[in-house]
Amino acid sequence: MTHSLRALAALFLAGSAALSPALAATGTAPAGMAGAPTATAILARIQLAQATGQPTAPPADPQGAAARSDAVRRASPTPVASRQPTGAFPTNEISRQPSIDLGAGEDALRKDIGALQQTLTELQQLQLQTKQAHWNVSGTLYYPLHLLLQEHYEGLSKYADTIAERLLAVGASADGRANTIVRTSGVPEIPGGFLDDAQILAWFTQAYKRVGEEVNRGIKVTEDIDPTTSNLLQEVEHGIAKYQWQMRAHLQRTGTDPNAGRDLNDGKPVELPGTEPGQAAPDRGTPGQAAPKP
Repeated sequence: MTHSLRALAALFLAGSAALSPALAATGTAPAGMAGAPTATAILARIQLAQATGQPTAPPADPQGAAARSDAVRRASPTPVASRQPTGAFPTNEISRQPSIDLGAGEDALRKDIGALQQTLTELQQLQLQTKQAHWNVSGTLYYPLHLLLQEHYEGLSKYADTIAERLLAVGASADGRANTIVRTSGVPEIPGGFLDDAQILAWFTQAYKRVGEEVNRGIKVTEDIDPTTSNLLQEVEHGIAKYQWQMRAHLQRTGTDPNAGRDLNDGKPVELPGTEPGQAAPDRGTPGQAAPKP
């Protein structure tokens, strides 16, 4: 292994010398490449790693990473501005064009728009979080969760588009801006970095539950003033409830298996509110028969 590393480093040095004799001779980077390690430096790191048993990568530099991100953001001198004010978050501008009158008054229209806008915001937040988890899921259930989260992302995208178009149909603008999501969503940010499968199951079980309950409130608010909106929200709630079930089913306790998630969670049970961690589900009788009375 040591000989292979040295051979690789020697080959790298030879290539560097062919491309830039000055680089190979001096061991210094040319102007404009101050941040790039030289071939000599890479060889030195490999030799040091062989001697000490330490990894060859340089130590992490969070501040340097932040500075590089800032540099990328400032890379383009092109200004992005508009003569139109940014407005509040959310902004739901009412159209002056003729639209179908709900016949319930201005107050009712505001409630209708509010229910639609909040649903749109939560759907967009879930879109972002499902994609983040889809990319970073790790562990035993990596592949099935990777596929399931993509399916959820696509479904949430369709629901969000339907709700946004309903806002336009009732005569209001839809607000899907990032700041609106950040400032008004009730769903917290999912943790950054790699996400283990048990963590994803627990997080989305609760996130979908919260959004489903919010949409349910919207259904009740709009059922008398705008039955069409109420029906659309029922479709959304139906989908969210399905997604929530698909997450919690992985941890569903049964009479024969507690399904506590220990195999996914480093030997510890995955805790969900409303269940006793590590405990089997209560006896609900033989399948197909009525449950025993308490």
